[in-house]
Amino acid sequence: MYALWLDWNLSKNKSEVFSTLRKYIKEESWERYKTKKHLIHKVWCSNEDTKNFSAFYLWETKESLQEEIDTMFRIKKMTGVAPTIQIREIEAVQNGVSEIKDITLIGKAFM
Repeated sequence: MYALWLDWNLSKNKSEVFSTLRKYIKEESWERYKTKKHLIHKVWCSNEDTKNFSAFYLWETKESLQEEIDTMFRIKKMTGVAPTIQIREIEAVQNGVSEIKDITLIGKAFM
């Protein structure tokens, strides 16, 4: 299993870019990734104070992770910024005890 971390530094973009990206997640990305083969988990993250937007993925195979890198283009097209890319092999995954039963459709993009 492999982790992919993408991070876009949006410090040169207008602050409205975050609402645009949330709309993209809700209206485009969500449908595309909910049936993506070999994708275990995807999390979108942001920090408007530091002007960073990120995506974290867990992939079953290195090949599917690489396919994502080779075909991703939408955020760069929207922002003019290419992401920094980090790839890691997974050492362990752990879940805790939570009141939340389904974490999908939670977050700012769905508010």
